[in-house]
Amino acid sequence: MRIWVTGIGIVSPLARGARATMDRLIAGDRAFAPLSLFEIAGTRARIAAEVRDLSPEEVAPPGEAEGWSRTDAMAVISAREALAHAGIDPKAMPVDLVVGGTTAGMFETEELLAWLSHDPSAIAPLKRMLSHPLSSTADHVRSAVGPFRRVRSVCSACSSGANAVLLGAAWLRAGLSTRVLAGGADGLCRLTYTGFGALAAVDPDPCRPFDRRRAGLNLGEAAAFLVLEPEDVARARGAAPIVELRGWATGAEAHHITNPEREGRTAARVMRDALRCAALAPSDLDYVNAHGTATPLNDVMESAALRACLGAEVSRIAVSSSKGQIGHTLGAAGAIEAAITALAIARGVMPPTGGLEEVDPECQLLHLKEAREAPIRSAMSNSFGFGGTDSVLVFAQPERFPPPPGAGSAPQRRPVVVTAAATIGPLGVLSSRGGAAYLEPGPPPAEGPIAFNTGAHLDLARARRLDRAGRLTTAAVLTAISDAGLGAAQVDAGAGDPAADAAPSRTLPGAIVGASFGSVDASTAYMRRIYDKGAKYASPADFPNLVPSSPVGHASIYLGLRGPVFAMADLGATAEAAMVTAIELITAGEGEALAAGSVEEASPMIERCLGPICSEVVNCGVRSEGAAVLLFESAARVRERGGRPVAAVAWWSSWRGDGAGALAGAPAPAPLGSPADVAPRAQPCVPAPAAVFVGRREERIVACLRGSPWAEVPRSTLAPRAGDHEGAGGFAAAAAVAALASGALASVLILGGAPDRGYAILLVAPGDA
Repeated sequence: MRIWVTGIGIVSPLARGARATMDRLIAGDRAFAPLSLFEIAGTRARIAAEVRDLSPEEVAPPGEAEGWSRTDAMAVISAREALAHAGIDPKAMPVDLVVGGTTAGMFETEELLAWLSHDPSAIAPLKRMLSHPLSSTADHVRSAVGPFRRVRSVCSACSSGANAVLLGAAWLRAGLSTRVLAGGADGLCRLTYTGFGALAAVDPDPCRPFDRRRAGLNLGEAAAFLVLEPEDVARARGAAPIVELRGWATGAEAHHITNPEREGRTAARVMRDALRCAALAPSDLDYVNAHGTATPLNDVMESAALRACLGAEVSRIAVSSSKGQIGHTLGAAGAIEAAITALAIARGVMPPTGGLEEVDPECQLLHLKEAREAPIRSAMSNSFGFGGTDSVLVFAQPERFPPPPGAGSAPQRRPVVVTAAATIGPLGVLSSRGGAAYLEPGPPPAEGPIAFNTGAHLDLARARRLDRAGRLTTAAVLTAISDAGLGAAQVDAGAGDPAADAAPSRTLPGAIVGASFGSVDASTAYMRRIYDKGAKYASPADFPNLVPSSPVGHASIYLGLRGPVFAMADLGATAEAAMVTAIELITAGEGEALAAGSVEEASPMIERCLGPICSEVVNCGVRSEGAAVLLFESAARVRERGGRPVAAVAWWSSWRGDGAGALAGAPAPAPLGSPADVAPRAQPCVPAPAAVFVGRREERIVACLRGSPWAEVPRSTLAPRAGDHEGAGGFAAAAAVAALASGALASVLILGGAPDRGYAILLVAPGDA
């Protein structure tokens, strides 16, 4: 199918609105000015690209603004514009939502975090903390603009917005969605401002991408959303395309948490992969919207990657970076730059690179110092994030090129299997069959952090940069891929070899691992130092670990995972959200092997404040902590490599709301004690015996079971042994794999939820798929 972009919305430091922003970009205007949002003593830089006259009160319901953020406000305003531009009302037709970001309500909550850290005994649920979780922006867009059927929050640092668009495209190609609103939003905050300063990555003057005298980036804030629709769906309602979203790709460098590969091998590989997906050649491209951060390392790397990918065409294809005008908008960058690229094609005008005067000899490309009017047949938008997550989107004039191969056929959904599971929790480090230990009777876990000996599972020298969440995540993913028989040769085959660098990113192992609230305690300690002592105490070693995608990024680097790598965040359903997303990507052909789950650390701030106010985790048992992942693979890949699945994915779903009727499409379990071939039913059956596994005992889970064929099936709750924390659902999934692998059960329905959301995954014995 062809995917059309039918609506675009932007809130930028230059203007509100896509048209106004593009007008000012083309005019060469720059948004940098003295920062007015906050003051921090000792900062080297005092400027930013700030969105002026913005307040959560603009979009929050009356009396609710205390729990909303500037990031939410930008997201809601741009989402409304995109939907209005497309002529779509989510109340009248089904729409799904993906939001990329990194900061959410950090600006609104960081001062409170620093204050609470002075007296941990005073920590209490506070309404202002409602905007803190990364998932809060998607929640607020849904409440103000929706409803939306499927909602996800994605983080891959500075490529988050691009990966939101990529996930939306994957849903459409697989026939899982009819329409998707995809984009990103990030507001300025003290944490990122001082953090990039600590990395010596910020220019005190307006930045100069690709310039010989460039001295770093300037931070900005923004939001942008694109409406994506299959061509036939858009035509049926009389909509016209702005551009065609032609191709996409994402892959990890597995190199360094902040510094890119100098040679740009992975970036070039991902660019080639995106062009391959688009069925286009470099000769079809006319413009590249570069990541172009104005940092010394990134600009050299990207220039080398473009030369490697485009070959002889590089001297013809125009390049510019929007960051020279609007700054680096972090998690929003991939979305707003995708929107700018789409508008450039639609208008036939390429925006310039602000601040570029003398091109660095190492960055020789066809740079635009002024806007250029010219037809743009197709264009590429590059986004690169901390941890080396590189993502590329390719747009084209509608119907300029023949449809991509297979575009006219029905969506193909590939079977997905589970080849391993791993948990690190109160009962130690356990592989696939070991997860059954959490089903056995026993005492509750002890309070506080679990016992975990890093040196017994990881090389201490290589793990020295990893924080606790990074170490738990890395050890869990390592345990799973080892248990699945994926050796080093299959995981990181030929890294740096020219032939291997040409491999599609989709074919390489990756990971999707998130946390409900990120590194809260580490962020709190970081902000306390800033407030108490000033910016010079911002730690360049600590800051990269505060990005929500840091744990999975560290795992990618340590293990050599070079396929899709990013984080999810969805409160107490984060593990389930990551697992369902991995299933969807593999089903859609966007991945072959993905470890998916979550990591949760013991945290007074989460236990006493964020848990009760955001996840409604109250009056629970011992919290504990841990990491849990499942390794999902395409069934075809497992057969090809001679692997053995331990479970198969028979069905999955996600929903928003109370979950009533959410299991209507699930295969019904055969009656306990009855053969699988009982009397025919309206729905397909799975063999007995069956069970329902949940992480935590919650009324919302019971509610979604009511009236379904699974209501009377025995249920097991994992929290009493694994810990009553937001990641307990990952332990439930791992226990389900263990029960299926041992033959104790033939099918397990895994249910997980949080306020106003839920997920379901039905796993069956591999021979019963």
